[in-house]
Amino acid sequence: MQFKNAPLFLSLVARSWVGTAAAITAQNDNTAVCGTLADVAQSYKSGALRGDLLLFNGTIHTMDAGETVATVVGIKDGSIVYVGDSAADARKSFLGSPPTIDLGGRVAVPGLVESHNHIVLMGNRPGYHTPLENAYSVADVQQTLAARASRDAVPPGSFITTIGGFHSNQFGERRLPTLEELDAALPQHPAFISIGFNGPSVTNSLGKAYFESANLATGPVAISANGSIAAGDETGKALLTLRQQLT
Repeated sequence: MQFKNAPLFLSLVARSWVGTAAAITAQNDNTAVCGTLADVAQSYKSGALRGDLLLFNGTIHTMDAGETVATVVGIKDGSIVYVGDSAADARKSFLGSPPTIDLGGRVAVPGLVESHNHIVLMGNRPGYHTPLENAYSVADVQQTLAARASRDAVPPGSFITTIGGFHSNQFGERRLPTLEELDAALPQHPAFISIGFNGPSVTNSLGKAYFESANLATGPVAISANGSIAAGDETGKALLTLRQQLT
């Protein structure tokens, strides 16, 4: 069984990246708007600086007026004070050695305060999450799921999921798809479609076999012959088996 790698956004609120007003500015509020990364980096520097943190080896969105994207950023007192593409050059701009974080190619976004955790929840959705807010019938659901599998070349055996963001009342049939209907749309992929995190939910034949074989302390997921999974504990157990496979 294969699962996609969830997108990873580095949150550094605890490291004082986000200021009181959740705004990231240049030193002395002199936000640069320059044509080249070298110009931007120079405009942020003002002699030797004491920095709180140095990020490098990433795709870093500074959120300045020029929408600069850099690989190295120096941060002092919640503000970006160095922007460039060389960690070695950045270190020369600080007095002493500030703490460093190797982003390993990940994306870093400053000034993002999302206490409701939607961005985290999206990243933690197991399988190949497929929004259904624009589906208005079971046929639309089938078409959307099938397109997801083919368009993105989802590996056979990988789960295609929809977790929240829709309700069965938006479909003309006023119900979730059945096991047979999901089989028709996804003959090579297990499916899990759930109204929110609590359900109710539904799966297809491949998904049913997977859930029923899950080794949970509370026992396998109870699934009806038409693929439906009751809201509450049973949907929660199904979702748990998927989340345990996240990497």
